[in-house]
Amino acid sequence: MKRVIIGTAGHVDHGKTSLIKALTGVDCDRLKEEKDRGLTIELGFTHLGLPSGVNVGIVDVPGHVKFIRHMLSGASGIDLVLLVVAADEGVMPQTVEHVRICELLGIKKAVVALTKIDLVDKDLLALAENDARGFLKTTIYDNSRIVPVSSTTGEGLEELVKIIDQAVESVEEKKAGGIPVLPIDRVFTMKGFGAVITGTLLSGKLEVSQEVEILPGNKRAKIRGIQVHSRAVSESLAGMRTAVNLQGINATDISRGEWLVQPETFRTTRIIDAIVNLLKKPGKRGIRLYIGTAEVLGDINLYTVDGNDVARIRLRDRVLATYGDRFILRTVSPMDTIGGGVVLNPYPMRRFSQDIIRDLMDERWDIRVRGIIKDAGIKGVTPSDIFSRFSDQGPHLRDAIDKLIATKDVFLVDPRSEVLVSTPLVERLKLRLKEEVGKFHSMHRAAPGIAKEHLRSLVAFNMDTRLFQRVLGQLMDSRDIEEDGPYIRLAGFRPRLAEGLERLEDRINQILDKSGFEPPRVASLKDRLNADVEVINEVLDFMVRSGKVVRIKDDIYLSSRFAAELADRVRQFIKANVKMAPSDMKKVIGVSRKYAIPYLEYLDRIRVTVRVGNERKLAT
Repeated sequence: MKRVIIGTAGHVDHGKTSLIKALTGVDCDRLKEEKDRGLTIELGFTHLGLPSGVNVGIVDVPGHVKFIRHMLSGASGIDLVLLVVAADEGVMPQTVEHVRICELLGIKKAVVALTKIDLVDKDLLALAENDARGFLKTTIYDNSRIVPVSSTTGEGLEELVKIIDQAVESVEEKKAGGIPVLPIDRVFTMKGFGAVITGTLLSGKLEVSQEVEILPGNKRAKIRGIQVHSRAVSESLAGMRTAVNLQGINATDISRGEWLVQPETFRTTRIIDAIVNLLKKPGKRGIRLYIGTAEVLGDINLYTVDGNDVARIRLRDRVLATYGDRFILRTVSPMDTIGGGVVLNPYPMRRFSQDIIRDLMDERWDIRVRGIIKDAGIKGVTPSDIFSRFSDQGPHLRDAIDKLIATKDVFLVDPRSEVLVSTPLVERLKLRLKEEVGKFHSMHRAAPGIAKEHLRSLVAFNMDTRLFQRVLGQLMDSRDIEEDGPYIRLAGFRPRLAEGLERLEDRINQILDKSGFEPPRVASLKDRLNADVEVINEVLDFMVRSGKVVRIKDDIYLSSRFAAELADRVRQFIKANVKMAPSDMKKVIGVSRKYAIPYLEYLDRIRVTVRVGNERKLAT
């Protein structure tokens, strides 16, 4: 059975609530204040059985300008607008504003009820009908049927029901699948049952005993019972006016303007990128945004992308927004409708980008998804992050992601977590990494390369380690860079000392070669070379990295030739004698204990020997 919601619209006191009561027998004015003042303040709900067998839900909205936010709350999920125009007044300011709001919300179908015909003569009725028809020609509802009725005498009601039934037949069928999303328009406590919320289920299905989440706030609850059209049911489908009895939560913990959804499926936002349709320019005092059943204050920045008005909206409070959701914009004070829009990106992650907006406006799903991945930047995005931006989370999203990976439009950072980044971003990272390595070489010619973590911090401190390693891997595969332990260098780069230091290196080499197994300490080199200790250490570090000398201890350096000979002589001695005491070093290389102990500790470190008590044996 088709699931359709009808919403009333029209100026205050044009007879919307009276008409609904005449059609359904239900008085939607339930508050004492509403009955005392003869004025609808809150939303009213009922249903109407049509001749075709379709049972439509009805939302009766207030017409007074003071309660326009309640009207907007009720407009969420409406498929067909029942526009009420009183024959004795004709089209009035709230008639116009309500219709403009319905257009901005994408409600495509309307039926016009010309009410209070019992109060006017035929001439005035004809004038009122012409007035309504002339106004409709300025809207998307120019072909809508106008039906004169009287809620008092019942005249025209049967014809109105027939015309509504015909209009309902042309309303597009709602998909049964999807993720459940229900904007909450009413919250109350029912004695003996607890918290009850109502709203129009926009997508998906709700079932008794199902776990649900209330957003914002991530409050969890369980469905105890469901009512549709005042009847207890086991499930509610998209497009149904739904009352949900919740357990595990109090009504005081829930507010109108929140959302009931499937747990861990969506997240809320305070920044939205959207395409907008403006009736007037927003003022400098901010805006009111109406989305779902929520009303939130915010600020708006306008842009033009390929001739389209696009906005970035920053909100004071969090809301649930998904791709394609419609919203209304009003001024803060005085409150006036200035336009509406459609959400493109419910939580943009970087500065406004026309390129990303173009992707999001594209009709192709893979291009839209590409825009989201571009927007994620260096942090990347997972499929679940992508899905959370859409209320329609069908297989088309997974297909779009797979296509982008296959065509190499996006880069899969880690197959396990499925983190995705834009391929052009990866190419820019490669260039930047090579540039930074080159800069480092020009400033530190003697260094073996740049430390990996230092390189990552220079390019992007918040770059995921997995992405960094994958990009480095690609650069090594293409032979652009080389890895040397903890260092990265450009392919073919070889460290070189500055010209003045190269001469110092030669002199140190000569001294160490002549000194044999008794090299001078660093402190004594200072006087012999007439150089600062810091400079000498810099040269010695370079010589160690280049393999010319070996660091025995902080202040003892040995020529590599003598270090190799030291290891060889000790091996031969232990092979012949099984073990070796420190005093034996005098026999082996002719040095005192001052050198013997550091040499043996060095041989232990490089696994030539192993200490056993106070003696050494060959390491196995």
